[in-house]
Amino acid sequence: MASFRFTHPRLGTIVVTGRPYSGKLSARWINGELHVNVPAGAPRSHVIRTIESHAAEFESMRPAPRYRIGQTIDCHNFSVTVCAAHFPMTKPDIGLAADSTPDFPRFVISIPPTQSIESPQTTGAITGYLHLAARRLAPAILLPRARSLAARFGLRVDTWEIAHGKTTLGSCYPSQRRIRLSYMCVFLDTELRDYIICHELAHLTEPGHTPAFHRLCDRYCSGREAMLVRRLHTYPWPVDR
Repeated sequence: MASFRFTHPRLGTIVVTGRPYSGKLSARWINGELHVNVPAGAPRSHVIRTIESHAAEFESMRPAPRYRIGQTIDCHNFSVTVCAAHFPMTKPDIGLAADSTPDFPRFVISIPPTQSIESPQTTGAITGYLHLAARRLAPAILLPRARSLAARFGLRVDTWEIAHGKTTLGSCYPSQRRIRLSYMCVFLDTELRDYIICHELAHLTEPGHTPAFHRLCDRYCSGREAMLVRRLHTYPWPVDR
């Protein structure tokens, strides 16, 4: 059976994929769509009937919408408010709020009245705008603080760069005295941002994650390295990484 998509009256778009080595049906929600894996030889009609019989169970698994109209997303260094547009438009758009300031930008994302806030397209657009705002703000937010911390510890960094990776928050190249900070650090609170910077600064002296490195990083973090690592592992990111 080839993969196919269909629309269910309660579950919305369902993506069915036949798996050669799958012995049973499995399902999960991805970006507002239900993705169902089934044995490769299962007849299409049987798959649809089986999905229908489990519709209530799948509906209970549906994640709560990430965004909602009227929501203000606090990103620590800026905020984004999601609102319904009161004028004709074909896709979500972003602009600065009237009370925005250079020190704390406030953005407004307008959602067309014809577009559902729960649709994958709308969710993707909002997430994309959050990433765009963070990338634009990252140099002004991250680099002055990074330079200040380096000066405090008496460390020379020849090159600071903003990286566009989402999973690696920082990287250090000791031989080049170069440090890269991901724009994703903008979404962190001040304490965790400082931890990422201190972590990379410690690598200028100790390239590996040795006991000596952790002692140095802990000193830069005023004895709170372990606590900050635990906080970072459970941090509620406002966007996907």
